[in-house]
Amino acid sequence: MSAAMYKLFKRTHTPGTFEVQMAGACDPGRARDHNEDAIAIQEDDGRGYYLAIVCDGMGGHNAGEVASAIAIQAISGYIAENFGEIPNEILLEAAFAVASEAIDAQAEQNPDARGMGCTCVMVLGVHDRLWVAWAGDSRCYMVHEGELSQVSIDHTVVQELVDQKLITPEQAAIHPYRGRISRCLGHGKNKGNPTIVEATIDREANIMLCSDGLSDVLEDEDIAALIGQRDVRSSARRLIEAANGAGGPDNISAIVMRRVV
Repeated sequence: MSAAMYKLFKRTHTPGTFEVQMAGACDPGRARDHNEDAIAIQEDDGRGYYLAIVCDGMGGHNAGEVASAIAIQAISGYIAENFGEIPNEILLEAAFAVASEAIDAQAEQNPDARGMGCTCVMVLGVHDRLWVAWAGDSRCYMVHEGELSQVSIDHTVVQELVDQKLITPEQAAIHPYRGRISRCLGHGKNKGNPTIVEATIDREANIMLCSDGLSDVLEDEDIAALIGQRDVRSSARRLIEAANGAGGPDNISAIVMRRVV
């Protein structure tokens, strides 16, 4: 019996001057019997920041599920304890390192979980300023005025070949090793160092975080149209439904963030 889709909704607002709405949905997809993805969203409840996180787990015996849960708990906990004490970029690097170590520590205690790990993409928001951090091939997109742009660049062996101009993006899309990631949290590889970029979220702009179960099966124009639905809850739900409609070969996660004021 597979787990059903779960949904989250939060909003962060300063009355009259700023509001971001965030909705997430996570679904096992059609081909998998359990869900190794995990998502979390946290509004600014007075701490000065808001968060959105998507993790995609790997490892046998449900270990990927455990890795994703550990990563979300470790990252959000580290940020809660240390936000404002150190610059945000250093904060996120340290949070990813803590999560990676926590996953490896769990794997050491459980022989079945050896090699477990997860990808992670997240947004730390402070008013209209965003820090996007990722390790692996879970992605961050922005849609503004109908235009879709990919903020993150996959940490995969195949993307490195594209960067070195050894293959084209079109060849990468159908490459047999396109799912082979070069960075992740855990996995005993000590390769969890995130790439971090700063951005701003303008009025009516949308940010979407997703696992590869979504980005692998939907075309960019479909993603752009679905992110732009009337409300963020409907956007997140319809993104999942579209990925399932395209076969749902993997677990599927999406978080949509929209600045409405």
